Amino acid sequence: MSKKVDLRVKRTRKMINEAFLKLIQKKRFDSVTIQDIADEALINRATFYLHYEDKHDLLNTMSNTIIQELTDELNPVQHIQEQEVQLERLQTTIEKVYGSVEKNLSFFEVMFGVHGIHNFRTNLEEVIREHFSQKFADLGVRPEDYQIPKDLISHFIGAAFVGVVHWWLKQDTKPSSKEMAQQLSKIITGGPMQAAGFKIDKQP
Repeated sequence: MSKKVDLRVKRTRKMINEAFLKLIQKKRFDSVTIQDIADEALINRATFYLHYEDKHDLLNTMSNTIIQELTDELNPVQHIQEQEVQLERLQTTIEKVYGSVEKNLSFFEVMFGVHGIHNFRTNLEEVIREHFSQKFADLGVRPEDYQIPKDLISHFIGAAFVGVVHWWLKQDTKPSSKEMAQQLSKIITGGPMQAAGFKIDKQP
């Protein structure tokens, strides 16, 4: 019996989530009402309130769940051993990350879209920065090990990650998660200039 109830809850939440995203895409978050969501999801207001307190709770729950799924895959511990990047494992990590974005494609398209939440991108960058800072600490990287300021590295990673995801979302024909893994691993391990085909003069 509990299994049937769980399935019913999941199905209702899925309907609410899909309705919510569809409405934001049409008319912006601020204009969406609980009645709008209920009508779009073919439920009543009472049913909505069984699952969420209000539309802000709905947005936060969706965002936190999906971003957690993303950061669970974005784990440098999986591809860095003894401070050395393992290329094949790096590609596997990137492929899983873009698989997570693809799985939640509607959510990301709406959040980055014209009517998306205005501070979502900033918040996502902050989460990525904090995530990498913690993971580097888990790998045993000490403050004195950084060749350039840690804060600069984490900001670069956060901005680059979110910027590339945004670029990928806008492509009519999206590269597959495997293609993204192959291409991004070249940029990450060689740097953007080398990936573009330029030689690097190592002289100071």
